[in-house]
Amino acid sequence: MKIIRLTSALLPALLLSSTLALGADWHHGKLMDTEKLEVPTGSTTTYNTDAKAKNGSYSQNTTAHSTDDTDTYQVFTIQTPTKTYVVRQKLNFPWSKSANISLGEDVKFMIQGNKMTILDDDQKQQKATVVKASVTQTQ
Repeated sequence: MKIIRLTSALLPALLLSSTLALGADWHHGKLMDTEKLEVPTGSTTTYNTDAKAKNGSYSQNTTAHSTDDTDTYQVFTIQTPTKTYVVRQKLNFPWSKSANISLGEDVKFMIQGNKMTILDDDQKQQKATVVKASVTQTQ
């Protein structure tokens, strides 16, 4: 009985949120530039200690190994008739793929604060962060 109540309470909220997503304010622009960027975030040091005890004496050998940590981003420059946005999408894993959008082609996107949702060529919504926004120069 609780499952039915929970489902009947969540279903309208789910339908409302999906309706809002479909009716969201989508903008159109053109992908002008893209690049992959690796940002250093520090380093990690790992220690390995080997120890021996023999005939009452004790000896140890410690080795330190340091590795650099980086975050990988795909950076996109999207131009509209009035504004130009530079956004970056964080790639969480080495095998992560960035948004599938073609250079020089139209891009559909939505902006909420400093977050951008890009609808890529596979019709998947990709999240990115707005790094820079500027007014597009008219010619």
